[in-house]
Amino acid sequence: MLDDPASLAAGLGLAARLRGEVERLGPLRFAILFAVLLVSAGWLAGGLGTSWWYHPPGLVNAGGSAIGRDFVAPWSASSLALAGHPAAAYDQGAFRAAETATIGVPVPFIAWFYLPTFLLLALPLALLPYPVALALWLGAPLIVLARLLRRVLPHPLAPVAALIFPATAQCLISGQNGILSAALLAGGLLGLAARPALAGVLFGLLSFKPQLAVAVFAALLFGRHWRTLAVALVTALALAAASLAAFGWESWRVGLATLGTARQALETGQIAWDRLVTVFGAARLAGAGITASYALQSLTTLAALGILWWVWRRPAPLALRGSALALAIPLTTPYAFDYDLVLLLLPLAWLLREGTANGFRRGEATLLVLAWLCPVAGWLVALWSHLLMTPALLLLLLLATLRRAIAPAPGQHPVGWVPQLQR
Repeated sequence: MLDDPASLAAGLGLAARLRGEVERLGPLRFAILFAVLLVSAGWLAGGLGTSWWYHPPGLVNAGGSAIGRDFVAPWSASSLALAGHPAAAYDQGAFRAAETATIGVPVPFIAWFYLPTFLLLALPLALLPYPVALALWLGAPLIVLARLLRRVLPHPLAPVAALIFPATAQCLISGQNGILSAALLAGGLLGLAARPALAGVLFGLLSFKPQLAVAVFAALLFGRHWRTLAVALVTALALAAASLAAFGWESWRVGLATLGTARQALETGQIAWDRLVTVFGAARLAGAGITASYALQSLTTLAALGILWWVWRRPAPLALRGSALALAIPLTTPYAFDYDLVLLLLPLAWLLREGTANGFRRGEATLLVLAWLCPVAGWLVALWSHLLMTPALLLLLLLATLRRAIAPAPGQHPVGWVPQLQR
């Protein structure tokens, strides 16, 4: 109420903070930032409304897709495993039938290309009703990630940014696992100094998506974080051994064989290239052949690993190292999607803090805005033009991070998440 002194004081405080932000950023930058955040919130709300709007019969939306879209795959795979048929997740006929049974009506088929390690992590989902499992699958990692991001960017709106970031929106709309991956990466990085063993466990769990974990293990090697690397490797091996014990060799045999099917789908466009964020996807979408696309991807991977080696072998602040790692991950694999870019919240938060504290360098503010928009804008532009610009933008951001590592501003020090790493 307007006559409530507490409410009035809160309103005046909010107005003062808002005025302070306008003065600090300048009217033009504030207007751009406000417009970007407004569009992002609108995309999230519209996408969730389209994806989650119940349209019976069956657990489907108005477009005929499963509620939660891709989440039908891990829940169906888990239900097959609980029923004693884990290898059936890799049989397209059996898996299609399982997805239909899960939703109650036929839905667009979502293939299962993950190894049994992921199936072990997803196994508890089928113990819950589908809608409850979906809410837990997306909500729990999001809460954890929002809390971790608040440590990276100590601002009251940091959790809101984590929610409306377009990559987060894509993950929530698609029912995918990008938020979980980002939470594991953020937790591992933030615990690297004080709790190296816990960090190793979190990094090891990230091996449920091996294509994302490779750069993480490489960074630990480059940085000579032997204890964390050892724990990460043991965790990954233990996860694989546990899944072997739980599901048997047959599941691993057909799971490994399915990787060839996934590669074929990637190379031939059965997996939409415009939804990828990789150099390989950009090259194939532009018309390059398979060999040339792999060559370009290999060169990019080597370049990204080279930058990662240079940054991680130096006693740089964790924020700079973590940002370089988060940017290198999607550049070192041909298989990463827009929803995997939730991990960009880490370098974007660092660059915002660094620019606010020490000033933005030429082009950084523009890169910040483009990187925020790229998980959705890159896909939409690629649909129209067959030009996927997202990997180029990721590389520019990685180079901007390298520039700050090579030449910090005179008399200034990069903003760090913790004082100093300990190996």
